[in-house]
Amino acid sequence: MLRVSLSVLALAGLAACSSVDTSNASLNQRLAIARADAETNAIAEDYSQFLVARYASLINDPGQAARKYALVARSSPHDQSIMERAVFSALLANNFPLALSISNKASAETLQETSLPRLTLAAQALISGHGDRVSRILEGSDPGLFNSLIMTSLEAWALLDQGKPGDAQLKLLSASQGDPYLDTIVMNLLGLMETAMGDDEAALKTFSRIDKNGALTATAADTYARLLASQGDVEKAIDVLDRFRSSAGHNPVITQLIEDLQAGAVPAVHRLSVREGAALSVYVPAAALGAQSQNDLPGVYYSIALRLDPDLDAAKALWADALDQAGRSEESINMLQTIPVSSPYYSTARGQLAWALRRDQQNAKAYELVRTTLGGDPGRDLKIQMADLLRALDRNGEALTVFDELIEDDKARKSPDWRLYFARGAIHEEMGSWPLAEADLKTAKGLNATSPDVLNYLGYSWVDRGINLEEGLELIRMALSLRPGSGAITDSLGWAYYKIGRYEEAISYLERAVELEPGLAEINEHLGDAYWMAGRKLEARYQWQRTISLLEDKREIDVVQRKILTGPPLVGAQAHLP
Repeated sequence: MLRVSLSVLALAGLAACSSVDTSNASLNQRLAIARADAETNAIAEDYSQFLVARYASLINDPGQAARKYALVARSSPHDQSIMERAVFSALLANNFPLALSISNKASAETLQETSLPRLTLAAQALISGHGDRVSRILEGSDPGLFNSLIMTSLEAWALLDQGKPGDAQLKLLSASQGDPYLDTIVMNLLGLMETAMGDDEAALKTFSRIDKNGALTATAADTYARLLASQGDVEKAIDVLDRFRSSAGHNPVITQLIEDLQAGAVPAVHRLSVREGAALSVYVPAAALGAQSQNDLPGVYYSIALRLDPDLDAAKALWADALDQAGRSEESINMLQTIPVSSPYYSTARGQLAWALRRDQQNAKAYELVRTTLGGDPGRDLKIQMADLLRALDRNGEALTVFDELIEDDKARKSPDWRLYFARGAIHEEMGSWPLAEADLKTAKGLNATSPDVLNYLGYSWVDRGINLEEGLELIRMALSLRPGSGAITDSLGWAYYKIGRYEEAISYLERAVELEPGLAEINEHLGDAYWMAGRKLEARYQWQRTISLLEDKREIDVVQRKILTGPPLVGAQAHLP
């Protein structure tokens, strides 16, 4: 940024020079002025490109940012800030060739001080079969704990590529720097490296130590279970996988392996290639970073990992989800479509793809994908995703059919799932079938009495209908105690007090709900209703005007506009108040 500021100063100075009258100047003077004009134009162009790149970054357009930063970087190979920004944007746009091109143009001094160009060049060296160059490429200033872990891991795999397994293990262990979380990643990578080397006994011991701490990664759990099964210990292998799934949640690779082992198969042990191991050394820390943050930084590392191993579908699925959440739906859709049918992540990707299409307003394509998926006998988890999406597409009847089938399947297995009853109950309620909705919601509550969502939904439904008011109020209070920062539940409690005529208490909670969720029209409308009933009519009208600014549906706007003239209608318990 300092260099850009200096360039602006230089631009001002050179612009002054360019206004000199050259009619009586010597040839040398005219050449000097011409050079000054050229430098002025170059600086102006660089500054213009920089501003465009900066703006593109701010509006979440890394592709445009990368192209513009690259133009500036080519003329500023010594500018560390520009180089780092340019490579960052190129990787974030999943344009590894551009990142590599920029990195190749960086000066030696710049490479010493910047992490991402070094990582990019080191990855390319491994890809090109030049592992002997990796250590030299990665030499430079301290990159920090996170980048140091990745760089050291890449060096370790490069040493293995050179036929130096002992040195590779020692180098990998040197990546441990006292951070418990990152050190756990190192131990997982060590077990995978030992497996890749064929040292199964050492790998089993390493994985066993990690497993005792409940810190296996998905790839490590898969490899550990396969090693156990290959030695005849299938029961322990299944136990390892079951415990991993219980703590980490659904993973298609783990689920498939459990099913294979239970069916009597003994799947082969997958031994990572150098490039696969290097890719995991980049991907695993990035995935851990993504789980702890909501920014787009992990995508930079996913790009490097996928260049090392284009078949790393776990990275594609995770990055696609992050892209979708960041509003980059088109890129998310394109990435999900690269996951092949043969991949264990294919089914998961179908669900992600359908939701990405829905969020991109491609509802017809989303619906067609749902129909195709359901017609192909999908697994239970994917079927649930499709049912949820049908509901989001306002196809409640079709969603209800799918949930009915899922619930009946669960009954046959004697394994009821409260989430399915909750979802079906919500659909019944939306379709106006309150008795059926109430029965499902009560069943969901019976299966999970501490779910804030169920407690709030059932309690609010009662209160909003003017029935079971005290019991509904108590359910909402319980839900809020379980999730005190929820604007939706805080609104429910405020509305419950409103329904029973306790307006001051209602206002207290509804004001808090608006603070938590200022952009939700319904909460703002509720606060306006409470203000009106408390005699604060000017504030009520202001709140309803705020509500109208948040609405798009004309019918809903008309309802609120009528309130501004006449106030809210008396309903439920209010109609019987003196």
